Amino acid sequence: MSEIIVAFQGEPGAYSEQAVREYFGTAVTALACRSFSEIFTAVEDNRATFGMLPVENSLAGTVIPAYDLLIDHDLRVQAEAIVRVEHCLMAPAGTAPGDIKRVKSHHQALAQCEQNLKRMGITPVEYYDTAGAARDLAANPEPGTAAIASELAAQTYGLEILARNVEDLDFNYTRFFVLGRGEPERSDPSKTSIIFTTRHVPGALYAVMRELAERNINLTKIESRPRRNLPWHYRFYVDFEGHENDPQVQAAMLGILKRASFLKVLGSYPAAKMPE
Repeated sequence: MSEIIVAFQGEPGAYSEQAVREYFGTAVTALACRSFSEIFTAVEDNRATFGMLPVENSLAGTVIPAYDLLIDHDLRVQAEAIVRVEHCLMAPAGTAPGDIKRVKSHHQALAQCEQNLKRMGITPVEYYDTAGAARDLAANPEPGTAAIASELAAQTYGLEILARNVEDLDFNYTRFFVLGRGEPERSDPSKTSIIFTTRHVPGALYAVMRELAERNINLTKIESRPRRNLPWHYRFYVDFEGHENDPQVQAAMLGILKRASFLKVLGSYPAAKMPE
């Protein structure tokens, strides 16, 4: 079997690398990328077998830059993965929890831990990346300073975990698309993701959605994004249950194609189970 290389955005130890490890196992090679765009080019240039792209967080919502890139590239969604985000407070070995006065992390991670940090009397300091904060703290320890990142980041950079589950809410999950070339092997239950645009007339969106509703196809997500070439016109990103080879889905897609001004199928893929 040839080596499997999976591209992700962020520093080693990022939550996206955690998603790679949880989905593919520890034997794969994880390729760190500086941007979401580089994930796509790494797969397209055959430097990576797959890409792990975050598309939605249960607290923060849609990852907008990721969705914008899906329209510009022709990679197919091979699967979805859902990862439980567990923020860990970490510092160099030997640091006492009571000594921590400041903590560095990405602004979104800090926001998700705001109440607990306030209760602990720790001042948040914004940093460009969660895993980057852990890496730089390990390389240049600062008295009284910790980082918030994943357990994988602590393992990667040799930091000691002082507290786990520092997040204020425990239902923090990130959904990822596994991107690749070609079609994945079918495995049910399946989901399908599409992008479409409509004519700028009354009832245009309703007419498209009716194609799904009349065939009892369950919609799991709908998101609108501005069209860059037409101000105040929108693209719609839709996920629904079922596979594009199912007769009712094929009929719905044919109906959508007749009513939409543009349609792109991102893929039909195995639906993920929620982590335990």
